[in-house]
This record gives sequence, C-alpha cells and structure tokens, in this order.
Amino acid sequence: MQPTFHLFMDAIREHAHSIPDSNACIFQPRGLETAQHITYAQLYGAVSERAQLLVSLGYRDQPVALLYPTGFDFIINFLACLLAGVAAVPLNVTRNAQQFERTISIINNANIKAILTTQSTKLLLAAQITELNSTACEGLTWVTEEDAVEVSAPLPTIEPTDTAFIQYTSGSTSAPKGVIVTHTNIVQNMEAIRVACNHQRGVVVGGWLPQFHDMGLVGHMMHPLYMAGTYVFMPPMYFVQRPSRWLRLISYYNISCSAAPNFGYEHCVNFIDEKENLSDIDLSCWKVALNGSEPVCPQTIRAFSTKFSGYGFKPSSFFPSYGMAETTLLVSGGPPQQGLKTITLDKVKLSRGKVVQRTAGLEVVDCGHIGPDFRVKIVNPESKVECSQDEVGEIWIAGNCVAAGYLNNAEKTKGGFQAQLLSDDGFQYLRTGDLGFVKNKSLYVTGRIKELLIIRGRNFYPYDIERTFNNYQHANGINGASVFTYQHDSKIKLAAIVEIKKRVYNKLDHTEIQNDLRALVSEHHEIAFDKLLIVKPGTIPKTTSGKVKRSACIELI
Repeated sequence: MQPTFHLFMDAIREHAHSIPDSNACIFQPRGLETAQHITYAQLYGAVSERAQLLVSLGYRDQPVALLYPTGFDFIINFLACLLAGVAAVPLNVTRNAQQFERTISIINNANIKAILTTQSTKLLLAAQITELNSTACEGLTWVTEEDAVEVSAPLPTIEPTDTAFIQYTSGSTSAPKGVIVTHTNIVQNMEAIRVACNHQRGVVVGGWLPQFHDMGLVGHMMHPLYMAGTYVFMPPMYFVQRPSRWLRLISYYNISCSAAPNFGYEHCVNFIDEKENLSDIDLSCWKVALNGSEPVCPQTIRAFSTKFSGYGFKPSSFFPSYGMAETTLLVSGGPPQQGLKTITLDKVKLSRGKVVQRTAGLEVVDCGHIGPDFRVKIVNPESKVECSQDEVGEIWIAGNCVAAGYLNNAEKTKGGFQAQLLSDDGFQYLRTGDLGFVKNKSLYVTGRIKELLIIRGRNFYPYDIERTFNNYQHANGINGASVFTYQHDSKIKLAAIVEIKKRVYNKLDHTEIQNDLRALVSEHHEIAFDKLLIVKPGTIPKTTSGKVKRSACIELI
C-alpha cells in the first residue's frame, strides 16, 4: 500500500493547516462537564514548541522515557518526540510496586538518560524510587512542564527508516522487550488499519485503553489523528470502576471505532447491573467494536451482543482482530460489519495439530482477513517447513509494518525478526510465537507456543481451559484463572489457579469448590489436574495490559 503521508507528523502538520479549528483530541477525565478539547492548530503548535525544546536539549536519536498519566501531556510529548527525531519510550505510571519495578527495568534496558513527565508525577515517582531503595534512576534528567522555555531550534530532517518509538512488550511469557518501531512502520500500519476498518477521513475513535500500550497508542490515539479525525479518551481506571462509562463515552461523542481486549467486553457483561439506567445510551454509532490483544472468546461476544443490542449495538459491529507490537499493531481484521465468525474443530485432531471441521467440538474465532501489506506463512516451528492447509503451525509474518527488531538485543532480533523458511523464499519473517492457521484468507489463532501444554501426548491451550474455569458460577472471571505446567520429581505436572468471588471464598467449603472445578474441566476437556488452587480475587499476577503471567504463577503453588 502507498501511504497518504510520507511521515506521520506530515499528517498532523497538514491537518493543522487544512482544518485548524477541528477537534483533534477530547479528554474526559470524569463526567461530561470535565471534558477538555484541543484543536489541530493548538496541538501542532504545542508539539512544535516541545519538539524544539527536545532538540535544544540534545535528545536527537536518543531513547527518552515518557511517564505521564492519561491526558494531553502524553499526546503532545509523544508527538514532539516524533517531530524531533527522539525515540519515545512510553511507560506506565503506576503505584503498583511490581509494575513499577518493571518500569525501572525498562529504563535500564533502554539506557534511558532522560524522563519526560509532569512535575507532580516526578514527585510521585521519586517517592516510589526511595521506597524501593533503587539506584537505577540516579543521574537521570527529568524534563517537566516547568522546563517549557521558548527556544528556536531548527527541527531535524526525519528519514522513514529512523526509529520513531520503542514499544515495550507486555512480557506475559518473558521479560519485556523493546520493539523498535520506525516512521515507515507507523504510516504503513495506519494504512493497514484504514483499509481493514474502512475508515474515512474524520473518523472518531477512542475509549479507555492505556496510552502507553500499543493498542491504545497506535489504534486509539494515532490512527484518528492520521485520518484527520478525533481521538476521544478517558482514564482506564474510570472504565474499570464503572464500565458503563465506556458505553456513555461512545454514545455521547458518536465514536465509530472503539477497541478493547476481550476482558473489556466481559467486564461490561459482568459488571453493568441490569438495574442501571442506560436509557441515555445509543450505541448505533459504534461501527467497529475491535476485539484483540488477547484470545477472542465467542461466548463473550455473544453475551455482549445480547445484553446491549437493545441500546442500538449491532452484533455485526464486532471486529475480531490479530496484531502485536512487533508488527506496529494490526495484522488482520475485517472486513467491517462481518461480526463474529467461527469454525468448529475436532478437539482431538486439533490437539495433534490437525485442522478438521466438525459440527461439535472446539470453536475457533475468525480473526479477519490478513492485510494486503503482509505476507503470512504457517510454519512448523522446529523444521521451518511451511505447513499444509490442514495443519496448525507458528504464524510467521513479513511486511512493511514489521518492526526493525528489539532494542539492545541482537540475539533475539536475529531469532525473532530474521527467520527464513527451509526452502528460503527470499523473505525474512517475524516469528510471532503464536500458533494458528489460515483458511479462506482469514487468520485463526489457537494459542502461544510457549504456553502450549503437552499432556500425555496431547496439545492443550491454556486459554480454552481457563475459559471453562472462568465460566464456573463462583469464579471471579475476567482473566481470573491460570493453567500451566510445573516440574516435580523430574515429571511435568499440570496445575491451575482459579480466583473465586470473595464472598464465596470466605463462606463455602474449598474442597467442594475444587471438586466442582475438577469435574467441570474433566467434562469439557477430558483432563485432570495434579494441583488446583483456589484463591481470592487479585491474586493471579498479570501484565500491565491485564494478561495472565502464567510463568509467575508457578511461585504460588
């Protein structure tokens, strides 16, 4: 695809001239009365000033951390980095000690010398660093709004192959890795999203997704700005506390495209009470309800559609998709207004890596058509031979959206981004670590290689079993189960941890609950667990994006 713009910031500059008074971003920190607006002219003016400051400070070609709470400050400083040729490293502002230690490790990994933040956030982070007794941030330069001085530094010429930003992966199966995203990667993925979603100029996109994470950053924030549209957003915690606020945001601002991982939709199904007054909500504007970032659950999609169809939501708006930081964001999705599509596979054959359709079995979601910019192969991960159409294999991807590699990690870059088929077709591929297959131009994802459970000669995907646990009547749900293997006496054992609703956990007999869970899994998956632990909500370790960290769960058993 030929991008409309050479660089992403070319788009913002053009919009500031052609539609200066149009709203570029709307931030609603709480209720409607708190909404803040910024036009394209205001946005580009603020970004230009900040970019000149970054150039004058000598940060060209340097990785610089962005630690901002949700808001305009993040947008302005991120775009300023793009304009100034500074490699932005978006990070999470958190009070959680474990997640903050992750932030510290990223600062070390990226060899960051400066942090862009607000003065209030700087004081908060300094206190956390003191509590950790960490020396990791010694010698760092902190740049806040108090450093906003007028400078007149010439902006550099940016090449498409230059590093735009470093997106750190969530690290659900390994230590976080910094994905090097170039300016070419950005504009190519903007086009991939535009084509997949059939977005038009002026599209309104947004929701509650974190700005530092790839789906919120690239999909919610950058894409509508590229399309001369409007980015509407609110703090993630505001959604978590009361999920109906997401739906009201969509309704009030006529948001056409809003995305969430599967747990976001599940959160709405489980925690929007039937008695809550939603009479002011009209979801008919919601044309692309993108579901991605974690395995898409068909039961969740159906339950959401049933619950909210009376408020104008069309089931055809559901948009299952597939993507990752290593491909900038989107790989597959659509066409739009297709809704949920699945195929049902023979469970036993699938456990042996074969794709055989049956009328009853395991339902696998169609993650949409593969974008025209991508070359996707399904490959045997050990032999590196391309699989036949009826085989499950590792998903390998080539294309202009594929990132340049991992920051300061030549070994993982070579193994992950420069793979070649045994037959060597002249392409270098990204090894995604995901398993799946392609059927009728659509991509189907069955699981992660590192999380694949091989039990007594059969392959099991933890997600499928975890969904069964989460559907148990007393389960806390929403990523509240973890299935994994561990080693004991030189043997591989199977374990599970399931979060139980607090009132039930404190009241019912634990052995009775465990027996219920064992029977449920035996019925649906014909498998038995060596250890099954039930715990209170919030016990299972998760990444900043809400994914279960199965490897960390071993420490809990």
